Order: sequence, then structure tokens, then C-alpha cells
Amino acid sequence: MALVTCNIITAMIEIGEHAKADALLQTMDVLQIDDPDILVQKEKNRASLQEHHGRIGETAATLRAALLIAQEHTLAPMQADLHKALRDLALKQSDLAGYVEHNNEYSRITEEINGKEATLKMAMQEKQREIDAKDREHQKHMAVLHSTLPKDIADRVARGETVNDHHENAAVIFLDIVGFTQLSASMSSQDVIELLDDVFSQCDAICKQHNVTKIKTIGDSYMCVAFDSVINAAHVAMEMMNITLNEALNEALAKALVKEKVLIKFRIGIHCGPVTAGVLGKERMQYDVWGDTVNVASRMESTSEPGRIHISEALNEALNKALENALNEAHIVPRGTMDIKGKGMMKTYWLESL
Repeated sequence: MALVTCNIITAMIEIGEHAKADALLQTMDVLQIDDPDILVQKEKNRASLQEHHGRIGETAATLRAALLIAQEHTLAPMQADLHKALRDLALKQSDLAGYVEHNNEYSRITEEINGKEATLKMAMQEKQREIDAKDREHQKHMAVLHSTLPKDIADRVARGETVNDHHENAAVIFLDIVGFTQLSASMSSQDVIELLDDVFSQCDAICKQHNVTKIKTIGDSYMCVAFDSVINAAHVAMEMMNITLNEALNEALAKALVKEKVLIKFRIGIHCGPVTAGVLGKERMQYDVWGDTVNVASRMESTSEPGRIHISEALNEALNKALENALNEAHIVPRGTMDIKGKGMMKTYWLESL
């Protein structure tokens, strides 16, 4: 309340309403004011009114009293303002000694304030540079994490979480380029890299579209996992198989081959079941999945045939339990009983597009 009243008095003086300012100042004099800033401002207003009324002696005394309050509470900006006011008053009175005294003090305090402000500004700028540098380093760190880990996993790692998740029914997909070793022998190293980059970039895009997580590539093999939906896994596998029908890809392959001309073909295998997923390493982090489900999915791929999607009985049952018409563009064909390494005899199936 006192601060508001003081500001109103200041405004009244500035617009020439001195009588009203006098009356309002009298109401302030009966108030208990403990804030030194408000006390000094009140006395400055009093001095302005005294000077207006021609009471110069009282004006100087009031300004000096206000200066003592400002000095007692080390209010440097207010001390500077009061020395300036006393300097100007001394000039009007032709008081050279008073003018020099207060002008020197005004200059000294102003320089100190400016010096402190400059030092503070430099310190703040240096701190901001440190913050910006840390932010750039963090952005680089996040860019590296996002380039090597799935985004949601990278964000968890950045928050300091330990990623060690269990998924009860994840669908693991393996894709392999058929005869790639022989195929690459007829191509330049640059063409081999460009072929793999083209194929795996298309696989990445398909996974992203269907919320399936890419795990890794090993040579000419691609591994991904659908943690939440076997239907998504089936969609991804069928769309990946269609990559081999890409005319531009096959034309590029035909130009790259030095010897025989062949079409690129994939083998794909899928199995679903429990897996553990987590991040390994500190310097070169890798997100991976483990469990017998991964091993069986790998066996489904290795025992598949070129151009076909080989699935386990567990995945067949999971797909049959899925929502009706969710896979109306595909059908499942029994393959028979297969001897799967490490598992013995297993019923397996072909997943085929209509």
C-alpha cells in the first residue's frame, strides 16, 4: 500500500499536482514504513515538494537525511540518485564545493554500479555460453542415442533409466537376402553397400509405419520385433517381401552385377513368445532382445524358402486369435512338421499374401 501511495505522489509531482501530492504525503507520514526503498522514495518526494515551494534549505536537509538511509542500507543506485539531486541543488545555489563533492560521489558510485553490472553481465554471458555448450553436447549425445537406439529407448537412457524389459508375447522377425554371399561376389563393394542400404532403408520405413522395432542388421540379415501386435508383424513381413518386386531395386541390381543376372529374393521367418529386451554397453550402446523366442525365429528364417514367409505354430495360433478380418489380405498354409535344430519336430506354416 505504501509503495503504491509513494508512486502516486511521484506521478502527481511530475504532472504538477503539487497540492494533492502534499496532502497525500501527509497521509504517508502517519504510516509505519520499514522498507528502506520506500522510505528513501518518500523523502525524495518530500524534497521535490519543498524545492517547488522554494524551501531550498529544507530540501537539502531532506535529501541528506534520505542519503543517510540509503547509505545505512547500502542502496547504491539510490545513493547515486541522491548525490545527483544534491549536486544539482548545489549548482542552483552556486555552491561550488557542494557541487564538486556530490558530483564526485555520484560519478564514483555510478562507475561502481556500472562496473558491477558489467562484471555481472560478463558472468551471465559466460554462464550462458556454458549452458549453450552443455545443451549442444546434450543434443549431440541425443542424436547419437537416436541413431543407435529406438527413440523411446533412447529417451529412457537419457533420463538415466536402466532398460531391462520383459515382453510376454513379442513377434520376432528375421529377414535374409538369399544367396547374398555369391551375389556380392559379382558386385563392387560400393554396389554391395548401396544395395544393402536400399533394402534395409525400405525395411526401416515399413517397421516405422507399423510400430515395429528394428533391432539390428547382421551382414545381409535384418532383425525386428513387434512387441505389441502379431498382426503388425505379419503386415511388416508381407510388405518386406514386396521389396523384392521393386523395379528400381532390381534394375540397379542388374546394372551392378558383373556376371549373371538374377533377381533379389528374401527368406523371412517369424516366431512369437516371451523375450527380454534391454540396452548393452556404455560407450557403444546396443538395444537387443534375448530368449528362446529369438532362437526359434532365427530357425524359422534359416529353414524357410526363397520368397516365402515361414512362421511357427505359436504365431499361427496367435494370428488366428487376432481380430477378425485383421489379415484379410493374407492366408496361412500348413507346411508340415519340420525338424528344427534345438527344438525337435515342430509344426510350421507359410504366411502368404492373397
